[in-house]
Amino acid sequence: MFLRDVTEGCLPRRMFAGRHHARFIDPNVPLHVISRVFQGRHLLRPTKELNSIVVGVVGRALERYATVRLYAMAFLSNHAHFMVQGPPHQVPAFIGFIKREISRRWGHHPEVRWHGTMWHEYIPTALPTPASQVRCLKYILSQGVKEGLVAHPQDWPGVHCAGPLLTGVPLRGTWLDATSYSRAVDAQSRRVSPRPVSRADHVRRYEVHFARIPAWEHLDDEAWRNEVRYLVDEVVTEGEAARRGGRPVGARRVRRVPLAHRTELPRVPWLSRGRRMICWAAASEPETIRFVQSYWAFQTGFRKAALEDIGKDRHYPPGAFAPGMWTPPDSMAPSAAA
Repeated sequence: MFLRDVTEGCLPRRMFAGRHHARFIDPNVPLHVISRVFQGRHLLRPTKELNSIVVGVVGRALERYATVRLYAMAFLSNHAHFMVQGPPHQVPAFIGFIKREISRRWGHHPEVRWHGTMWHEYIPTALPTPASQVRCLKYILSQGVKEGLVAHPQDWPGVHCAGPLLTGVPLRGTWLDATSYSRAVDAQSRRVSPRPVSRADHVRRYEVHFARIPAWEHLDDEAWRNEVRYLVDEVVTEGEAARRGGRPVGARRVRRVPLAHRTELPRVPWLSRGRRMICWAAASEPETIRFVQSYWAFQTGFRKAALEDIGKDRHYPPGAFAPGMWTPPDSMAPSAAA
C-alpha cells in the first residue's frame, strides 16, 4: 500500500518539497488542493445560506476561469478540499477567488462578523497517475464520513460533491452582483433612477457540474457513475468499521457547533513528517518520475533566475510566478508541461 510506504519513509527524498519552493503547476496534471480555516475555527459550519453562497461563488469562479476543470470538492466546517486542473495562471486565481469571495460574503454575516480572510494558505499536491486520481477522489468523497460525523457522504449538510457525482444533479447556488446592486442603490438615493431597487434583481443563479477525472474520461456515463458508487460504498464501509458499530455525530449536532470552536485537523497522508510531498502517487510510476523531474528542473531554473543580478534580464521558467511578472501560458516550454 502506498500509504504504508509514506509512513515508513520508503519514498525517495526528492519526492518531498520544502515550504518555500516556487509554485509549480503542470496544466496536464490534476491537483488536490486543501485550504484550512484560520486557527481551525468552525467558521464554515454548514447552513443553507452558506451552502448557497459557496456554490454561487464556485459557479462564478468556473465562469470567470473557464479553462479550469473541477473534478470534486467538499467544504467541511473548518477546511475545504478541491480536485482541479488548469493552466498555472488560472488555478491559483480560481482558488484565490473562491476563498476571497467566501470571506467577503460570509464574513459579513451577523452571526460570523469576521473581518479579513478566513483562510490559511492553500496546499496543492499533484496527482500524475490514474491511481492517484482515483485515490484522491475517494479521499474527498470520504470527507465527513471518515471523521465520524455522518454515515454517508450525501448526509453531510454542507457543500459536497458526492450527490452530484452519484446522481448527476448539479449543485445550485446564488451570486449577488454587489457592484450592480450598490450602483442601483446609489442611483436611487440620488434620485437619478425612480425605479425601486430590488436585491433579487441583482442575484444570479449558478449550477456547478463536476468533470470526470482523467483516469475515467474513457468511460460512458453509466460506467462512470458505477465507479463513483463503488468508491462511496467503500467509504461507507470503512466509516462503519472506524466507528466500530457506533453512530455518527449526525448533521444536527454538526450544525450546533459554535463558530468559535477550534479543531486541530489531522495530518493528511501527503504531509509526511512535516514535509509536503510533491505528488501523492506511487514513486515508481513513470508519470510520477516525469513529474518529479519536471518539478526539480523548474525549481532549478527559478532559483538560477532569482540569484541573477537585479539589473540583468532574469529568465524565469515558463509558468513561474516571478516577482512583479508573469510568464504567459502560451509560451510554456514542452519540458514544463511534461
